[in-house]
Amino acid sequence: MKSEPGNKKLKILIMSAPIGSGHRMAAVALEEALLRLKNVEVVQGNVFDFFPSVIGKAFLNFYGSVLKFCPFLYELSYRWSNQGGGSLWMRNLLNGILLRLGKAFVEEVKPDVVFSTHATPTGILSMYKQKYDPGLWLGVVITDFTVHRWLVCPGVDAYFVADEKLFGQINDAEEHCDVKADVSGSCSGDNDGKPQTENEKQSEAAPGLFATGIPVRSGFALQNTVAESRTAVRKKYCWSEDAFVCLLAGGGGGMLPMEEIVRSLLTRQSEPVHIVAVTGHNDTLRKKLEALCHTFTNHPVTAAGADDEIMQSRLQVFGFTDSMPQLMQAADVVVTKAGGISLAEGLACGANLLIYRPLPGQEQGNTAFLQKEYGVAAVTDLCRLTEYLDQVRTVPVPERLRRQEQQKALYGHPEAAKQIAEFTVALHRC
Repeated sequence: MKSEPGNKKLKILIMSAPIGSGHRMAAVALEEALLRLKNVEVVQGNVFDFFPSVIGKAFLNFYGSVLKFCPFLYELSYRWSNQGGGSLWMRNLLNGILLRLGKAFVEEVKPDVVFSTHATPTGILSMYKQKYDPGLWLGVVITDFTVHRWLVCPGVDAYFVADEKLFGQINDAEEHCDVKADVSGSCSGDNDGKPQTENEKQSEAAPGLFATGIPVRSGFALQNTVAESRTAVRKKYCWSEDAFVCLLAGGGGGMLPMEEIVRSLLTRQSEPVHIVAVTGHNDTLRKKLEALCHTFTNHPVTAAGADDEIMQSRLQVFGFTDSMPQLMQAADVVVTKAGGISLAEGLACGANLLIYRPLPGQEQGNTAFLQKEYGVAAVTDLCRLTEYLDQVRTVPVPERLRRQEQQKALYGHPEAAKQIAEFTVALHRC
């Protein structure tokens, strides 16, 4: 759908889901980029607002418990829903129910363009488009380095992915449901013998595939080199120039076994290591780690650019911080969860990433892709984590920084959100 000429604002709805923080962060990145353009209005939508909050809270608690205590159950459900087309009846049934709950919201917004960053709103909006608004433009932003089949729906106009090597996964998924899905919960090409309108033909056109990278917030589009950020951040936080800094990054939910890692590294590492733990919004974890700061003996350091020694703990703890891009560049190693957004943020700023113990499902898919295509390392236990840190130490700092700049140039996409925004707005104003 094209906006009318003149000063009419292009209204864009961005739909996400609060299952992990990544989908929401991608939506925020898109909004940042879109609002820099003229005559654009952005509305953020949360699919969990379609039903009572008590149901959403119960689901998120259950989801978190399964990942923590029974990850094999999540792995089974992920594999079942991502193999062939056998699970699409379940997807369409759930999305059909949620469409009835969310239809009024979409009609109230009356968007010209819709973006989705999660499979559930993608399915809902696909059905809405087919039944109520065939001319609605629907773009799907895939926030992982793998493509789940539930993200591939009829009526999608464009998929924005991390890498062109993922195009095959989308094409493969489309083969299992390559015709119009009806809102009753099944895939069908039946049109009751009626001739199709132009809008209906448009809604069934092959979608565009664009390898823009995963959108990250503007703060990760750093202008400084890795070496410049390393020096500036070490001076700011009083880290010595030769300190070996290990950053623990667990995403917005602090989803890493940080306490276990901290105790292991600070008691077993043969060489001193300075640990920076970023717990995101996980206040419980932050308080536990802050208590550990006093457990480990302070040691004298000379900050970069300073002459006098100061006493400093070998553990430094942050909650949610806007300084994450700079911290990533200043660290010698970033131990991270394998969420798509966390990895995209690290690649965008040239961090030396080490994936630790990826969860079943998309995290394992992300890990497999980055290991094969980008050469990112991954470990699953503390012994191998320690061995990896020892290996990194053997590489001279200048060589490490050179490699990080090279990785940033090859695999980082700090401008992904800007590219998606500019392409979409230009498309609807031509």
